Amino acid sequence: MLDLHQRLQELADAATRDGATPGPADANRRGRRRRRRIAGGVASLLLVAVVAGAAVTGQLGDRPPGPVAPPGVPSTTSPPEVRAHPVPAEVTAQLWEDTKTALGECGVRKAAGPRMIARGMAYGNAWVLGARPPQASKGMCWSSGEAGPGGGSQVGTSGSAGSPSREIVASGSSGDNYGSAYGYVAKRATLVRLVFNDGRAPVEVAPVQAGARFPVNFYIAYFPQQGASGGWRVARVLALDRDGRTIAHCRTKDTCAED
Repeated sequence: MLDLHQRLQELADAATRDGATPGPADANRRGRRRRRRIAGGVASLLLVAVVAGAAVTGQLGDRPPGPVAPPGVPSTTSPPEVRAHPVPAEVTAQLWEDTKTALGECGVRKAAGPRMIARGMAYGNAWVLGARPPQASKGMCWSSGEAGPGGGSQVGTSGSAGSPSREIVASGSSGDNYGSAYGYVAKRATLVRLVFNDGRAPVEVAPVQAGARFPVNFYIAYFPQQGASGGWRVARVLALDRDGRTIAHCRTKDTCAED
């Protein structure tokens, strides 16, 4: 009844204003305009809701997702582990400084400045692998360092004026519960395999791509070991190509060292 009374009042007002009594068609037109305005308002609310939802999920318009920081120096953990006492940042920073010092004292005058090749964590310690590229085709140094949460770097360095002289070399360390092996390998190698003298399964690692300044790539591997009394357990090191073929190998007792 209230709606009918309002419509009749509108018709009366229009007649007074225009001097003519509007017919049912005029009332219907105004009703359609009113419904269109209401429908338009609902559509606008839906659009706002969709845009708001897109903004929350980061998909508004054509805006691409935020940039992802490019990877820097490779960082790996071998083997994966949960560390109750992570190595502080200042210890890892000092480890690299000590490694750079060792590289600077390697005795190869023609090598360029130290470059970090890789870094990571293993068996609760931080490790770093660094090298100095040759100025020409020969004369290179490389080094591996470790430090625990309490600090105190242990760094080993190799190199000579004739480096690289082989397609693969290896050196490493032996501890109470783990051992390590590192060295360089020919760039065409895609896998390095460590063969042990105690019959355990081999360990395989992918070489770290060292870049165009180096004529070779590098690798580093960690493996479990029970007691240091048996010495370094690595017997042979093999370089494999992408088809799994051995392209170079050495025996740790006589042919894995640099010439």
